Amino acid sequence: MADKKIAIMTWLYNGNYGTLLQAYALHTFVKNEGYEVENINYRSSLKTKLKNWFINRNSPALFVGKFKEKFSKKDSDANEKRNENFSDFLNSNIKLTELASSPEELVKFGNSFDVFICGSDQIWSPYLMNPPYFFSFVPDNKPKIAYAPSFGVTSASAKKEKMICDFVKRFDYVSVREKQGSDFLKKITGNEYSVMVDPTMLLERKDWEKCIGERIEKEKYIFCYMLTYNAKYVNAVKEYADKNKLKVILIKNDTGFENTGFTFVEDAGPQQWLNYIKFAENVFTDSFHGAIFSVIFHKELVLFKRFCDKSGASQNSRIYTLTEMLDIKDRIADESSLEKIGNMKTIDFEKTDCIMQTNSKKSGDWLLNALEKACSK
Repeated sequence: MADKKIAIMTWLYNGNYGTLLQAYALHTFVKNEGYEVENINYRSSLKTKLKNWFINRNSPALFVGKFKEKFSKKDSDANEKRNENFSDFLNSNIKLTELASSPEELVKFGNSFDVFICGSDQIWSPYLMNPPYFFSFVPDNKPKIAYAPSFGVTSASAKKEKMICDFVKRFDYVSVREKQGSDFLKKITGNEYSVMVDPTMLLERKDWEKCIGERIEKEKYIFCYMLTYNAKYVNAVKEYADKNKLKVILIKNDTGFENTGFTFVEDAGPQQWLNYIKFAENVFTDSFHGAIFSVIFHKELVLFKRFCDKSGASQNSRIYTLTEMLDIKDRIADESSLEKIGNMKTIDFEKTDCIMQTNSKKSGDWLLNALEKACSK
């Protein structure tokens, strides 16, 4: 089926390490199987974003948060270098279509490919409802595959549930990334959907090591990657670092870390981010993908909860699915359980490797089977 043209649709430009690396992983996996594949190069304009936010009544809190995040970043040399590193990684590793900045511009791709794959990450989040990521621009007769998209949450308004149901029914093959997402889809569609691993787990450790380069930091260190500042979590990292006489390298994503005494890195792209995980003594993170790569590279991990479980906006379902699958639930810490840090049993990486390999093969086989059937249509 090498003559078939495959299009992948996922987020490419939100400046998040895990997001771009999962895009790279899915693209690489499909390409390595001999398919001609391109990622649809969608970077919506501000006008498009505002219009979509208004029409779909998306979360004001999330929109404001993204707005603040974008404009709080200083026009510094470090930030320019960071953006350059992201751009270099994207353009060097993922084959892209021409750029589109609105749903209207996406229509031209609807008949340019034989099969369409969307996924992964939270592209199907009701809080960020965005029809193009459900292939709203693709004709009904074109085969569509959803590989492990995430909803992030477990409920939505009746209107959005109806929209999602109608979109999903247009797909030929659907899988999701979390069990909670599968339960959510069953509730609104009445159908069962398989849970697949994040695309980053479709590649092996040796594949990721090719992306890393030479070790950046020569001293022994803890790598701290937190998307949200939490003073109690920061203090827990400091106490562990002081006790073990380790420096802390932190990639800053939020304000509040300024007086921690940590060593800041502000210009890292995906390659450098992977490098810091690979060579760390320990990893402290509240990031889903930070946890995945810690396990891939056999790093002792503390995974902080970012959200309160009772919150309607909680995205904890993804870390529960991941840690249950790998049998490392004890690695999750919240404000009430910080005392266990330093007393956690060592991760059995031989066991996690085996579990990851089994689940990755199952997921890869599902995707390849869907692709084969879609290409035969």
